[in-house]
Amino acid sequence: MPKNNNAATQPVAALRLAKQLTTAAVVASAAALSACGGVGDALSNPATLPSLVTAKSCDNVVGSLDTVQGLLINQLRDSAARLPTVGGAAASATTALASTLDTVDGLTNALTTLARTQSPPQFTAQLPAVGDSVLCAGSSLSESLALLAATPNVNIPGLVTVQGTLAAVSQRVAGGLVGTTPGADLSALTAQLVTLSNQLADVADNLPAQVNQPFLKEILELNAMSYRSLALILTDVGALDGDRLSANITALLVGTADSLAALPLPAQLGVPSNVLTPVIEQFRNASVALDNSASAVLQPTLQAVSAVLGGTSITAPATALGSFSDLLQGGIASNGSTQSDARVGEVTQLLNGTPARSLLTVLRQTFGGLLPG
Repeated sequence: MPKNNNAATQPVAALRLAKQLTTAAVVASAAALSACGGVGDALSNPATLPSLVTAKSCDNVVGSLDTVQGLLINQLRDSAARLPTVGGAAASATTALASTLDTVDGLTNALTTLARTQSPPQFTAQLPAVGDSVLCAGSSLSESLALLAATPNVNIPGLVTVQGTLAAVSQRVAGGLVGTTPGADLSALTAQLVTLSNQLADVADNLPAQVNQPFLKEILELNAMSYRSLALILTDVGALDGDRLSANITALLVGTADSLAALPLPAQLGVPSNVLTPVIEQFRNASVALDNSASAVLQPTLQAVSAVLGGTSITAPATALGSFSDLLQGGIASNGSTQSDARVGEVTQLLNGTPARSLLTVLRQTFGGLLPG
C-alpha cells in the first residue's frame, strides 16, 4: 500500500527515531537509558532493569494500519509528551503501541504474499519484519518503564519483573531457537507474551499517585492488551485457523478504539479531543478494512496450508500446527540460528511437496483458480 504525502500517514521516520520522544529535560534525567541497554543507579527503583535485544530495523511495515500508526506517532504521541511528570513515559508507550501494530501488518502481508505467489520462501522472507516489530515495541516500552522508574521518590511495583519478562521475550524472538518438539518454541513465545501482558496490566493498575495519570494508565493497559492479542494472533497463524485470526485482529483494533473512547473527558485526560477522536475513528476504520479484505485471504490460505501439511512429519510425527509453528517461529527470528534455518528449510520443502500435493495446487483449488499463476 503506497503512502501518501500526509505526515499523519507516514510513521516511518518517527518509528526509526523512537528514542527522540521526550523533552531534553526528561532524556537528560535518564541519560543511562537506551533501547537495548539497562538503567543506571540514578533510578529510584533498587534493581537494574534487564537489557533488551536491539532490532535490526524499526522501519515501518507498510500495510493497512499505517494511517492509525501515523496518528499515534505524529499526533497522539506529541500530546502525550506534554503531560506533566509522565510525558516521556506516556510518549514512549504510545510509540510501543504503534510498533506492535506493525506485527499485524507484517503477518497479514506475509500471508497475502503466500496466497498471491504460492511461494513459502517469499512468505518466510517477510516474517523477520514481524520479529523486528516485536523488538522495536519492546524497546519503546522499556524506555517508558525506565522513565517511570527515573521519577524521583517513586517506586513502581512490579516494574523490574515486567522488564525481565520483556527482555526474555526479546531474546526469544531474536534467538530463533527451534526445539525438538514441533511448534514448542512458538508456544513458549506466546506463553511469555501472555505473562508479559498480565504483568504490564498489573503495573498499570498499581501506579503510585505521583504518576497515576489517566492517559498513562490507559496506554500501558493498551500495550498489555496488544501483547495478549499478539499471543492469540500468533497462535491462530500457527494453528492455521484463519477465522480466529481475523476475529482476533478485529478484536484488537475494536478493543483499542473502545478503550480510548471510554477515557475521561479530554480536559481531565490532558489530551485534546481533536487529537484523540481521529485516532479512535481510525482504529475502527482499520478494523472494518481488515475484516473485509484480509479475512477473505487469510482463512482459505491457512486452510490450504493445513491440507498440504496434514499427516506429514519432519524429524518426528508432526501435525500441521507443529510444522507451521516451526516455520513461523523460525521466520520471525530477527537474528536467526542454524537450527531455525534448518527447520524453516525442512518445512518449506514439505510445503512445496510433490506436484500432486503442492501448495500451488491446493491454493488454486481452494481459490477456485482465481489466483495468479
